[in-house]
Amino acid sequence: MLPEIFVAIFEHVCSVGDKEAVETALRLTTVSKMWREIILNTPRAWGNILIEVEEDSQARPMIRRAQAFLERSKVTPITITIDVGSWSKTEDRGSMVAEMLDLVAPHIHRCTRLICKGRDEADAPAFLTRLTPHFSPVLADFTVESRDSVRMQMPEMPYLTRLALDDVGPSGAWSQNMVSNLKVLWIRYIKPIQFEGFLDALSSAKNHLEELRICRCTLAFDSHGFLYPTPSTVRASFPKLRKLTVIDILPGDIDVIFESISAPALEEIHLGLDSARFRYFKFMDGSIATSLPHCTIKRLELEECTVENSELRALLATLQAVGPSLKTLAFTAGEIDMRLYDVLISEPSILPHLTRLECKRINGDLTGREVLRLVQARAGHGRGVAPLQSLLVEKCRSFEHEMIGQIKQFVRDVQFTPY
Repeated sequence: MLPEIFVAIFEHVCSVGDKEAVETALRLTTVSKMWREIILNTPRAWGNILIEVEEDSQARPMIRRAQAFLERSKVTPITITIDVGSWSKTEDRGSMVAEMLDLVAPHIHRCTRLICKGRDEADAPAFLTRLTPHFSPVLADFTVESRDSVRMQMPEMPYLTRLALDDVGPSGAWSQNMVSNLKVLWIRYIKPIQFEGFLDALSSAKNHLEELRICRCTLAFDSHGFLYPTPSTVRASFPKLRKLTVIDILPGDIDVIFESISAPALEEIHLGLDSARFRYFKFMDGSIATSLPHCTIKRLELEECTVENSELRALLATLQAVGPSLKTLAFTAGEIDMRLYDVLISEPSILPHLTRLECKRINGDLTGREVLRLVQARAGHGRGVAPLQSLLVEKCRSFEHEMIGQIKQFVRDVQFTPY
């Protein structure tokens, strides 16, 4: 086989995953003398730089390995992951983390994705102050996490197209130069978010932003304008926003988010309520900025929602609001009133274009027989009702695995993980 073919294969197998890519590159050097020579002269096979430390004894070997990968990757694009989130504070920890950052900093200019996970309150500031001065237009994706809550003066990062902040946020106002080019923004555990300033800064990305994820945050307001908007209130417009995720947010704050932004292109909603009861949300009101009846919602995921008795009416009203366009419905954990499935079986036209159903870790009495009835109802209905083409069932307690065979007679793609 020609060496060029080996190079193409090695580059491919060493690009899958982070840990896997590192281990694969190292294993390939041990197969034979020829393979070792080829892999050592294939820079793109060494492009995943991983430093993962849980205790002092791992630090020095990780630094040496990262140095070898940096040298072997030469000038090709790389990804860098520094994970010290499980490394408890010791006497040498701070100096060792600094040494890791000094090692990778000169190579940040060719880094396309950077992930930094810290534990100590000094970690995130060190990541940001030591590495961000080396950011270049090549770096599109940056994640920074902290186990200790960190609020600081955030640096400008105008080139990023994806930013994920986990318990790391600005001590003051949000900067437009930090978010102006973003297509994807994930924020988690920022309590509180000064919402007016945040939304004002985020508006600088209105022509780019495609996905917004807000998880386990609270909102704070400088005025009553966001809490009691008038018909003349100007909403922030995000014409390209297609996916909105809100998880473990107070119901009132969820209403404010949908009421304060206009996202006419919204296609996907992921709503997590942390076991709270489902209710009527303002996104069902046609008069607010982002109203589900006015959007073309193709995917709706409800996570850890409690839907029992009266909450079922609110959920059915939500499904009716998104029904004309919905193609995927997903339930993750939570308690779901089984009468919902009875309604979907008896009236499949509520969701005429539904082609995929996902049920993951449902705590209720979801059985394979009920799902089979639902599948059969859609398959035999006709008159504008699409049959179910894809089904995912993952660790649902009451689901009988012996029903999968019968379901596969009607559904082309079935993924099943037993409880």
